Amino acid sequence: MLIGWLTCIPAVLLSQSPNLMATVNAHANRRSAYSRSLTAIKKNKMEQHFNSSDYINHLANELIRNFSYASFATTPVLVGTAREKEVIRKLELLLPKFVGVGSGCIIDSFGNTSKQMDIVLYEKDYCPVFCINESPETTYYPCEGVIAVGEVKSVLNTKELSDIFSKMKSVKLLKRYSQPCQGGIRGTYYSYRSFGSRTSFEGAVDEDYDQLNKSTDQIFCFALCGELEISTKTLADRFETELKQIGNMNEVNFISILNYGIVAYYNQEKNNLTTNFKDGGAFFISQKRENNFEYLLTTLNNIIHITRTVDTKTFNRYITSNSNLLVEIGRKVNIS
Repeated sequence: MLIGWLTCIPAVLLSQSPNLMATVNAHANRRSAYSRSLTAIKKNKMEQHFNSSDYINHLANELIRNFSYASFATTPVLVGTAREKEVIRKLELLLPKFVGVGSGCIIDSFGNTSKQMDIVLYEKDYCPVFCINESPETTYYPCEGVIAVGEVKSVLNTKELSDIFSKMKSVKLLKRYSQPCQGGIRGTYYSYRSFGSRTSFEGAVDEDYDQLNKSTDQIFCFALCGELEISTKTLADRFETELKQIGNMNEVNFISILNYGIVAYYNQEKNNLTTNFKDGGAFFISQKRENNFEYLLTTLNNIIHITRTVDTKTFNRYITSNSNLLVEIGRKVNIS
């Protein structure tokens, strides 16, 4: 109390009372030392007791609050944009540095384009990004450099679930350019590489790149939802209906519902989780309310390191056509 009162004394009075000034300075010095000591103690405590799981759970709770705050935006488009940016910011902090996080559409070199995706995880170092006016609606990512895509929903109901399946199918139908390579030990093979690496490999026959039949060679599709607006039974029935309609290997791979649980695939014989219905043969709905965002992050980190793509030379297909166009323009106007 004395320190707080003394620091309120006018400067003129202090200058006229040397003893009082000395007392104030002494108290101020002790207060400053105490403050520095307290900061150091807090810092040491933080370093000794930091829990990454608690930190991620805190982010998840913050994410849930921001889902709610975003709903105060004035239009549906602004609401969606606010939520997407919040998720993007969180993912950028927690995923490997070579992974870029953005929004936009996915394209292939055969002229196909997906629907607009809220979240796009791509290779920051190798994947070209074609962006018009810095707008997500006109930002395009070659599918060979895309690791995963996601949809962000404040609530999950039958309408939003259908929208998730529809958008994910538009991504799954894109074709990565994979042509047989000649030479090597086997003569003809389909090379592959890991995301974040420039090196392509020739493997055994069962290691050939195969987007149509191997989930590890596909773009991973997920959805992040704030809460469940329908009953568990309705969710299960609708999810099963969507699976039957969507076609093999075109489904969403994982759904995280922050205030409810997760939807994933399960292999009963091996008693483990899988990333698609083909490898699992069943799907399950977990009603655990905690750690759902943490589980999504763990899944994404695993996907980043186990999924595969094709040679980086494939990106030239997206640039070469433009180069040919420039050559043609140059000929017409006689540019040397």
